[in-house]
Amino acid sequence: MPTSWVNNEIPELDKTIVKLIHQKELKDTTINLFLDFCLDSDFSGSGWSKKGELNFPGPFYTGETDTCGTGIIESPKNVILDENCMEYVMIQPRNKTELLQLWNAGAAEVFESYYCDGNKYWTVQLVKNWWSNKNEILQHLKNDELIKVNCNQEKRYIYYLEKLAEMDLRKYCFFLDNGFYPINEKLPEL
Repeated sequence: MPTSWVNNEIPELDKTIVKLIHQKELKDTTINLFLDFCLDSDFSGSGWSKKGELNFPGPFYTGETDTCGTGIIESPKNVILDENCMEYVMIQPRNKTELLQLWNAGAAEVFESYYCDGNKYWTVQLVKNWWSNKNEILQHLKNDELIKVNCNQEKRYIYYLEKLAEMDLRKYCFFLDNGFYPINEKLPEL
């Protein structure tokens, strides 16, 4: 059987996105303005108490989603499904296109279970705790049932966790501690 191709190219974090998503009180209305939308967002409210372990730390995450699997269609670079077809944000959006695609995934989600208030809840300690479970998450991403329902997203997420995620989390922890995104500052360890 041929192996599937997966595009593991993960772009640099765009400067306009850095400024937008690294706000302690990020709101859906702010993102709507950035995306030039005038409609209500499906990202309002909070689902923090229902956030699953496959959500990567950052402002965007999902709670208990439907099992239609539309998230990977709308946002293939940022959303993954678990073995039950529930959706998770595996990589925080890195540019305006990815943000728009993630916004579309939230709009297609029947239970309105996409949220943008993670910056209010993540702490440095919670991020470190999440990262300490990296091996369990990597193992979960190798689950045969999870692999069957994804379109190589698990390969992209594994690549990200093994190659780039630690630095992104260190920068995110700096933001959580200091209220701004680091440029040349010394980063905390995980």
